[in-house]
Amino acid sequence: MTGGPSTGPVPAPPADLECSGFLLAAGTRLHRIHDDQFAPCAFNPGYGHSRFAPFEVGGVKIPTAYAATNLECAVYETIFHDIDATAPIKSVRWSALQPLRYSIVELKREVSLAALFSADLLKLGLERGQLIDTPKSTYPATQAWSPAIHGSPGAHDGMIWVSRKFDLEKAMMLFGDRIKAADWEVVESTWVTRDPETLRTVEELANRSGILIAR
Repeated sequence: MTGGPSTGPVPAPPADLECSGFLLAAGTRLHRIHDDQFAPCAFNPGYGHSRFAPFEVGGVKIPTAYAATNLECAVYETIFHDIDATAPIKSVRWSALQPLRYSIVELKREVSLAALFSADLLKLGLERGQLIDTPKSTYPATQAWSPAIHGSPGAHDGMIWVSRKFDLEKAMMLFGDRIKAADWEVVESTWVTRDPETLRTVEELANRSGILIAR
């Protein structure tokens, strides 16, 4: 099975898409950096523009939530997500960090995610550069994969891949119509800029990647 007609660097998903599953056990802790307007276990109803969201199924927007397997990955998937590696000055504004919270949530049941790792993309006739390692300009095309994955056999609860900017860990997007309130719970939640340990981690990662936090 391979992708459908090309829409640029990102092929269209095939009508008969089947994804391999990746299981997260009950008790797994997920790490989230999110705006304070959303609770730690809340789903985004469709705001913003990201690689896999927003998307609709049958004309209805599916709520989504991004998470990562550790804090460092969550930072690169959010705060540092749009940093251009070729920019002469890489920076993020302090004011952009102030509304953000760092939350740890724990799964209360086993969760099945569509696997988008290199070995699994191979099954789909894809490489990372066609779905994961693509620029923001391709988001309309990458978002088209979300309803296809949502509707694929297995009724996956979301999707998971190796982080684009922090490839030591995994990033994921969960489907809000399948992950229910009872399926996860908050372990802890704190402000990114007000918790010394969290802020220190962000600053250390910024220094590692040559990113200026402009106050």
